[in-house]
This record gives sequence, structure tokens and C-alpha cells, in this order.
Amino acid sequence: MSQINKIREGLSSLSSAIETIANTNKPDVPEATVNSISGNAIHGGKITLLRSTGIRDQATRTSLLVEDDQITVGKADIDNVLGDLDIENNLTIGGELKAQKLHVDELFSNQKHTTSIDFDLTSEPNLIGMQWRKKGQATKQIVWRENRFYISSDIDLHREASLKIDDITVINADSLGPTIKKSELTSVGRLTNLQADGDVNIDDFVLYDSGTMRFGIGVEAPNAQFSVASNEAEFVVDPDFDHLRVGAYTTSKLSLITDNKERLVLKEHGGIEVKGSLGVNVQYPGEDVDLQVAGSIRFADKKISVGAEVPVEGNYNLGDLQYNTKPTAGGWVGWICVESGNPGKWKKFGAIEK
Repeated sequence: MSQINKIREGLSSLSSAIETIANTNKPDVPEATVNSISGNAIHGGKITLLRSTGIRDQATRTSLLVEDDQITVGKADIDNVLGDLDIENNLTIGGELKAQKLHVDELFSNQKHTTSIDFDLTSEPNLIGMQWRKKGQATKQIVWRENRFYISSDIDLHREASLKIDDITVINADSLGPTIKKSELTSVGRLTNLQADGDVNIDDFVLYDSGTMRFGIGVEAPNAQFSVASNEAEFVVDPDFDHLRVGAYTTSKLSLITDNKERLVLKEHGGIEVKGSLGVNVQYPGEDVDLQVAGSIRFADKKISVGAEVPVEGNYNLGDLQYNTKPTAGGWVGWICVESGNPGKWKKFGAIEK
């Protein structure tokens, strides 16, 4: 059979099949009822206004893309997320974020905290706290170092604020607290109403020993209640029960001076030197005498007095003298007691030339 004949037969068969299909009646299709279509009977195509027990589709454009292990959606309104949630990129929250625990590597915030911040570390870092960084400036820190807080900058309190320990003020703007008992101060300003208990040491030169209740200047172990000493001399003031001792504790000369000049010198072994005029009951001794006495004197156990006449009262001893305050030519220098008594027996002595 030639090729042309084969083509003719094929076309004839196709024509017969088409005619058969055209003449075949369409079978009746039953109407769909609720829950009568299986999901397996739907494949592809577009379904609008889809509703099911758990899904309601009101979209007018493509909003949800479902792929293997991934869904893509522009906006989502979700009440609860169960299980862990990983977010690889940025997360922006317009409202409040509430969490039982928040673990972050870095926290940047310019908002205020209305409650306390609890640092609960699972490791043992050397530093924990807060840092403020600004380009070109040193980092500001409030951090915990081992057993203390470290603050890198000054602390400026309000003028009426104070530092407290156990709710007791230890430092305020102008004073130390009442519980401050010990200090290693090396320099202080002007002190007012200083009170000290116990020993006092000023530059190892002025010392007070509370045990012996003695005060010394230039001496470590004073020999009296008050002592001023140099290398070889010690001046003491030592009050006793009923008298007071003042002078040189050592074998040293003691001088009383005015105008930086010695006026009275107590020698090392007891001698006394008076430099200048000495007055007894005389406010201004005369410069022409060394000794001026306002009343009687006793010299070598002999009383020497003055008067216009022989004594008529008082006890006198043999050898006492009374100089005549009104001598005249042909008169006498005075009177001498030749027999003790009251007033004793007196004789004239020292005739004055007429």
C-alpha cells in the first residue's frame, strides 16, 4: 500500500471518530451539594471568597505566599505565638514589649526606666554595668568590679543631698557624719572647736599623752603636766594638790626677759641675778638705786626701819635699827634697840655735827 493510501485511511478514521463524538449525548452531571466535593477533586485554578471552618479569604490581591518551609506575608495580626521564635533581621515594635527575661548583646536606649534593672549573669565576667560611648570622648562607666562599684567620672550631688551608710549621713555639703571616727587626713584647713579624745601628735613635736595626762612640746616623755624642752633643757609647769612648780626641770639656767633682755636670771645651781633696779612695794623703782623698798627691811636678822622718833610700840629685838626721818644738825642719825621687848629699850646713835 502506498503512502497516500495510508493517509487517506487515517483521515477517514478520524472523521468517523469526530462524527461519533458529535452525535453522542452529554451525560447528566448531578448538582454539587454541601460537603460533597473532595479536596482531591480540586487542582489548580482560582478560588475567590474562600471560606472554611478555619479560613476566611477576603483578599483582593495576593497577600500570602506559601512555599516549602516558608511563608511570606506583608502584615500579620497574631494574638499568640507558641514555641520558640527566631527573628534573623530587625524587629520594630511600636507599642510595649513585655518579657520575663531579656537577653541581649548590646542595648541602646534613650528612654527612661520606670522600674529597677536586675543584672543576673550566668557567667563570671570581670565587669558588669553601664557604659556611655560618644565618638571622640572617653567612655563613661558605672560598673561592678569584683566586690565594688567603679565610676569613671565625678559624682555631683544636689547641695542638700548627702552620702549615707545604713541610712546614716557620712558626708554632706559641709560636714562629715557623726559616725566618722577614724581618718588618715594629711592636710586640713582652718579648724573650729576641735575636740580630740586620746593621744595627740602634731608633727612629732607637740604631743599629748592621754595615759599620763601630760602635754609636751619638743619632748616625747614630759616630766611634768606641761613641758617645753630642747636638746638639753626642759621647762616645766607642774601643778600639785596644793602648790604649783614652775621652772627648769634640768640643770639649766632660767631667765625672765622683757624686750628680749634678761631681767632676772636663776642660775643652774640656785644663784639668782637681778639685772636692773628692784623695787619692793614700789611700782617704779628709782634708776639711781638697785633696790628700793617701801617699808622696813630685815638684814642679817636685824630689822631696819625709819621714823621721826624712837619706837613706842611693837616688838623689837636687840640690834634693830630705826633711822631718823627728820635729822637736824646736832641731832642723831637714829636709834638702836639695846634690849629686846615691846617696844624694848632704845638708845640714840650717830651724832650729827652741828
